[in-house]
Amino acid sequence: MSELRTNKIYPRDGLPAGASGGIIQMKYDSSGTGTGGSSNATTLTSTSFVDLGLEISITPTSPSNKMYVAFNLNANNNASSTTSDRLKIRILRGSTVIWSVDEALIDYGSSNIHVQGISGSILDSPSASSSITYKVQGATASNNDAVQVNNNGRSDFTVMEVSG
Repeated sequence: MSELRTNKIYPRDGLPAGASGGIIQMKYDSSGTGTGGSSNATTLTSTSFVDLGLEISITPTSPSNKMYVAFNLNANNNASSTTSDRLKIRILRGSTVIWSVDEALIDYGSSNIHVQGISGSILDSPSASSSITYKVQGATASNNDAVQVNNNGRSDFTVMEVSG
């Protein structure tokens, strides 16, 4: 069996201006079991951000490389009397917010069974060669909202190092 090992991958003719190369490494995390039930859920009722159980530590092989960070959350309305609960989501690198959305609408009906997938991604330039921790946090857009993450599904988080 033969192996090919590299710490940089470039196309044959080089990279066009503003482009990145190949994937150097990838890390994945998930929360929730995908089997449903409130024992898997994180319930959010406050505008204060909390961790959603999606966290990845990765050490870049070069400070010139970038990190492609992507998530998919499964969320639903937790209060049957409200038809438009809203979720705030953010991605952090350490304690720095690198991506955020202030109001993702979670439910179009008046029951808590409408599960929706919410996704986001960013190509981050951390300029680091030591370990970096990325994580996803959530909160409600209003203290009157009640949102559950992972009540009827699983949330996924992926970080890929891209050669610069």
